[in-house]
Amino acid sequence: MNPELLRNAWTELTERRVTLMAVVVGCILLVAITPGSLSGAVSTAELAFYAVVVLWGTRCAAQSVVEEISGKTWDAQRLSSIRPWTMVWGKLLGSTLLAWLGGAMCLAVILYAALARGGVELLASEAAYYIGIGLLSQAVAMLASLVAVRRRLSHSRFDVFIYQLFGLIAAVVVWRVWQTADPNSLYNRWTGSIDPFALAHVSWWGSDYDTGLFYVVSLAIFAAWTLTANYRVMRTELQVQNGPVVWLSFLAFVALYAGGFDPWRDDAAAEHAALGLRTIQAGIALGVVTYVMALVEPKEIVAYRWLMDRFRQGRFIAFFSRCPGWLYAYLGTFAAGVIALLVTPWGDLRAAGTTQLDAAVLVIAALGFVLRDCGIFVAFGLGQTGKRSDIAALAVIAVAYIFLPGMFIRADGASLFFYPSLHEPAWANPLIAWLQALFAWAFILRRRDLRERPPT
Repeated sequence: MNPELLRNAWTELTERRVTLMAVVVGCILLVAITPGSLSGAVSTAELAFYAVVVLWGTRCAAQSVVEEISGKTWDAQRLSSIRPWTMVWGKLLGSTLLAWLGGAMCLAVILYAALARGGVELLASEAAYYIGIGLLSQAVAMLASLVAVRRRLSHSRFDVFIYQLFGLIAAVVVWRVWQTADPNSLYNRWTGSIDPFALAHVSWWGSDYDTGLFYVVSLAIFAAWTLTANYRVMRTELQVQNGPVVWLSFLAFVALYAGGFDPWRDDAAAEHAALGLRTIQAGIALGVVTYVMALVEPKEIVAYRWLMDRFRQGRFIAFFSRCPGWLYAYLGTFAAGVIALLVTPWGDLRAAGTTQLDAAVLVIAALGFVLRDCGIFVAFGLGQTGKRSDIAALAVIAVAYIFLPGMFIRADGASLFFYPSLHEPAWANPLIAWLQALFAWAFILRRRDLRERPPT
């Protein structure tokens, strides 16, 4: 049996805690069931599930590793023979066992009502959703804490709350999306009206899918990727080297998933340009991943120095085997932008006011600004382990996009310097964007601590 899971089970499932959980949750459900209203009992059970599994469970998951660091037992665990995947499951499930015990009591009421209302099919759908949202939110909270551990950040109670907050945000997003597929959702019962965003089906890669089934499958896939992310960060923390294959697979998944949606299917001109529009959607999604990774990845100066040395030596296989995740994501974003410009028949979209020149200006400028922003994150983060470098980088980017444009407005109201725009002359905006990117990276590459050759 998983030794970490067993240890957590002995710690979490004490007689007193199990009894207290069973009594409290049991009394809440009993009071809800007593009036005889099944819908009221289900609503109470749903709220109790979210409170116990999502709210409390994310807190337990967020502090599962942090408590080991506070108790000065984490270094001993890192040196043990426990494998990364065993450690992930032991920490994630072990720290939340008591929360899942209370959640199982709530889930019994929910699934009984689902079986009575819609049969086995609805029961399976509801079970997949509730287990998925609980597992995903807890895994996201644990991933946030592991990233912080990897970056050697502080772990105060407020920091643990921030890690938990990431899991809660993920749960809220999943919950809100799920409401658009369920006509009997909490949203409809609370508001007494039909959800304005309700969907009869989801259009994806030219086909229509049942909304509930599409959401359940998507939830399972995203939960699996989140667990994989926990595993890879845990491998790094346990001094096991990760290769780029899994990360490249995730980027391919993001591009295919985001590019598959068909919001334009009723527009004949847009349908003719579907491949280009799908590529743009994929590029935007990869751009978001680029920003996230540029912010959260550790920027160890020794690692960047090693990369520069391998690049100078022409050892490109070694170079690409250790490239930071944000660089691969940016290369995917760049490729998506170039492909979109090449394959999209912009002439068919002129009725919407879009021309090939306009698109080229916006795409090329946007790629330059994204590379500049990555340079800002790296410049402030190299050699730093605290949160101040992240805050400083975000502040500089906010100034560049929000405040500085107002200081450099031309007579015609245009500001070409700090964000993609279509004002004349058309070539100026991309040129300025890439000059800023080149300046940022020239500043980084000329750092003396980066140019020092590492020992071989």
